[in-house]
Amino acid sequence: MIENIISALFFLAGISLSLYSVFMRYVMGGSQSWATEIFTMMLVWAIFIGFSTALRDDKHVSIDILYDRVGPGMKKVCELVTLIFGIAFSLFFIWTGIDMVSTAYAQEIRTIDAGFPIWINYLIMPIAGVLLFIRFVEKAYRFFLKKEIPTEKEAGSEWQL
Repeated sequence: MIENIISALFFLAGISLSLYSVFMRYVMGGSQSWATEIFTMMLVWAIFIGFSTALRDDKHVSIDILYDRVGPGMKKVCELVTLIFGIAFSLFFIWTGIDMVSTAYAQEIRTIDAGFPIWINYLIMPIAGVLLFIRFVEKAYRFFLKKEIPTEKEAGSEWQL
Protein backbone atom coordinates (compact mmCIF):
# COMPACT_ATOMS: atom_id res chain seq x y z
CA MET A 1 0.00 0.00 0.00
CA ILE A 2 2.90 2.34 0.78
CA GLU A 3 4.36 1.67 -2.66
CA ASN A 4 1.04 2.55 -4.29
CA ILE A 5 0.77 5.81 -2.36
CA ILE A 6 4.36 6.88 -3.05
CA SER A 7 4.08 6.01 -6.74
CA ALA A 8 0.78 7.89 -7.02
CA LEU A 9 2.21 10.94 -5.26
CA PHE A 10 5.21 11.06 -7.60
CA PHE A 11 2.91 10.63 -10.60
CA LEU A 12 0.46 13.32 -9.49
CA ALA A 13 3.25 15.74 -8.58
CA GLY A 14 4.90 15.14 -11.96
CA ILE A 15 1.67 15.66 -13.88
CA SER A 16 0.89 18.80 -11.85
CA LEU A 17 4.34 20.18 -12.59
CA SER A 18 3.88 19.40 -16.27
CA LEU A 19 0.55 21.23 -16.33
CA TYR A 20 2.15 24.18 -14.56
CA SER A 21 4.92 24.24 -17.16
CA VAL A 22 2.43 24.14 -20.04
CA PHE A 23 0.38 26.93 -18.45
CA MET A 24 3.46 29.09 -17.92
CA ARG A 25 4.73 28.54 -21.47
CA TYR A 26 1.52 28.96 -23.47
CA VAL A 27 -0.60 31.24 -21.29
CA MET A 28 1.94 33.37 -19.45
CA GLY A 29 4.60 33.28 -22.17
CA GLY A 30 7.45 32.25 -19.86
CA SER A 31 9.34 28.98 -20.29
CA GLN A 32 10.14 26.90 -17.22
CA SER A 33 12.99 24.71 -18.49
CA TRP A 34 13.76 23.33 -15.03
CA ALA A 35 10.24 21.89 -14.81
CA THR A 36 10.91 19.32 -17.52
CA GLU A 37 13.83 17.84 -15.58
CA ILE A 38 11.88 17.58 -12.34
CA PHE A 39 8.76 16.29 -14.15
CA THR A 40 10.80 13.56 -15.85
CA MET A 41 12.43 12.55 -12.57
CA MET A 42 9.07 12.29 -10.81
CA LEU A 43 7.54 10.16 -13.55
CA VAL A 44 10.57 7.87 -13.67
CA TRP A 45 10.35 7.39 -9.90
CA ALA A 46 6.61 6.67 -10.15
CA ILE A 47 7.17 4.12 -12.92
CA PHE A 48 10.10 2.36 -11.25
CA ILE A 49 8.20 2.02 -7.98
CA GLY A 50 5.27 0.77 -10.04
CA PHE A 51 7.41 -2.14 -11.29
CA SER A 52 7.22 -3.82 -7.91
CA THR A 53 3.50 -3.18 -7.46
CA ALA A 54 2.85 -4.63 -10.92
CA LEU A 55 4.87 -7.72 -9.97
CA ARG A 56 3.00 -8.00 -6.67
CA ASP A 57 -0.37 -7.89 -8.45
CA ASP A 58 0.72 -9.98 -11.48
CA LYS A 59 0.06 -7.07 -13.84
CA HIS A 60 3.23 -7.38 -15.95
CA VAL A 61 2.79 -8.18 -19.61
CA SER A 62 3.17 -11.88 -20.25
CA ILE A 63 3.03 -14.12 -23.30
CA ASP A 64 1.06 -17.22 -22.42
CA ILE A 65 0.78 -18.92 -25.81
CA LEU A 66 3.19 -21.75 -24.95
CA TYR A 67 2.69 -21.65 -21.19
CA ASP A 68 -1.04 -22.38 -21.51
CA ARG A 69 -0.33 -25.44 -23.70
CA VAL A 70 2.17 -27.24 -21.44
CA GLY A 71 1.48 -29.58 -18.58
CA PRO A 72 1.60 -28.75 -14.88
CA GLY A 73 5.17 -30.04 -14.48
CA MET A 74 6.50 -27.83 -17.25
CA LYS A 75 4.54 -24.88 -15.84
CA LYS A 76 6.38 -25.34 -12.53
CA VAL A 77 9.71 -25.39 -14.39
CA CYS A 78 8.74 -22.18 -16.22
CA GLU A 79 7.76 -20.51 -12.96
CA LEU A 80 11.04 -21.56 -11.32
CA VAL A 81 13.09 -20.25 -14.26
CA THR A 82 11.13 -16.98 -14.14
CA LEU A 83 11.85 -16.62 -10.42
CA ILE A 84 15.56 -17.30 -10.89
CA PHE A 85 15.86 -14.79 -13.72
CA GLY A 86 13.75 -12.26 -11.78
CA ILE A 87 15.96 -12.49 -8.70
CA ALA A 88 19.10 -12.28 -10.85
CA PHE A 89 17.70 -9.26 -12.71
CA SER A 90 16.84 -7.58 -9.40
CA LEU A 91 20.34 -8.11 -8.08
CA PHE A 92 21.79 -6.75 -11.34
CA PHE A 93 19.49 -3.73 -11.03
CA ILE A 94 20.67 -3.11 -7.47
CA TRP A 95 24.36 -3.52 -8.35
CA THR A 96 24.16 -1.33 -11.46
CA GLY A 97 22.09 1.27 -9.63
CA ILE A 98 24.57 1.52 -6.76
CA ASP A 99 27.39 1.91 -9.28
CA MET A 100 25.51 4.68 -11.12
CA VAL A 101 24.68 6.51 -7.89
CA SER A 102 28.20 6.32 -6.52
CA THR A 103 29.76 7.45 -9.82
CA ALA A 104 27.39 10.40 -10.19
CA TYR A 105 27.90 11.33 -6.54
CA ALA A 106 31.70 11.17 -6.81
CA GLN A 107 31.71 13.23 -10.00
CA GLU A 108 29.19 15.72 -8.57
CA ILE A 109 27.12 15.62 -11.76
CA ARG A 110 24.11 17.96 -11.81
CA THR A 111 21.17 18.42 -14.16
CA ILE A 112 21.59 21.16 -16.74
CA ASP A 113 18.61 23.45 -16.03
CA ALA A 114 17.70 22.82 -12.40
CA GLY A 115 21.20 22.12 -11.10
CA PHE A 116 19.77 19.13 -9.22
CA PRO A 117 22.28 16.43 -8.16
CA ILE A 118 21.80 13.64 -10.67
CA TRP A 119 22.71 10.93 -8.17
CA ILE A 120 19.32 11.53 -6.56
CA ASN A 121 17.66 10.74 -9.91
CA TYR A 122 19.71 7.55 -10.17
CA LEU A 123 18.85 6.49 -6.62
CA ILE A 124 15.61 4.99 -7.88
CA MET A 125 17.51 2.16 -9.61
CA PRO A 126 18.80 0.43 -6.47
CA ILE A 127 15.55 1.24 -4.63
CA ALA A 128 13.47 -0.33 -7.40
CA GLY A 129 15.87 -3.26 -7.51
CA VAL A 130 15.41 -3.88 -3.80
CA LEU A 131 11.62 -3.66 -4.13
CA LEU A 132 11.66 -6.10 -7.07
CA PHE A 133 14.00 -8.43 -5.17
CA ILE A 134 11.62 -8.47 -2.20
CA ARG A 135 8.67 -9.29 -4.48
CA PHE A 136 10.55 -12.07 -6.31
CA VAL A 137 11.73 -13.58 -3.03
CA GLU A 138 8.15 -13.43 -1.76
CA LYS A 139 6.95 -15.20 -4.91
CA ALA A 140 9.73 -17.81 -4.55
CA TYR A 141 8.80 -18.39 -0.91
CA ARG A 142 5.17 -18.94 -1.86
CA PHE A 143 6.17 -21.09 -4.83
CA PHE A 144 8.15 -23.49 -2.65
CA LEU A 145 5.46 -23.56 0.03
CA LYS A 146 2.76 -23.96 -2.65
CA LYS A 147 0.82 -21.03 -1.24
CA GLU A 148 -1.14 -18.67 -3.44
CA ILE A 149 -0.32 -14.98 -3.27
CA PRO A 150 -3.44 -13.06 -2.19
CA THR A 151 -4.92 -10.75 -4.77
CA GLU A 152 -4.94 -7.00 -4.19
CA LYS A 153 -8.60 -7.18 -3.16
CA GLU A 154 -7.97 -10.00 -0.66
CA ALA A 155 -4.88 -8.27 0.73
CA GLY A 156 -6.77 -4.99 1.04
CA SER A 157 -9.50 -6.62 3.12
CA GLU A 158 -6.98 -7.22 5.91
CA TRP A 159 -6.64 -3.46 6.38
CA GLN A 160 -10.34 -2.68 6.56
CA LEU A 161 -11.76 -1.82 9.95
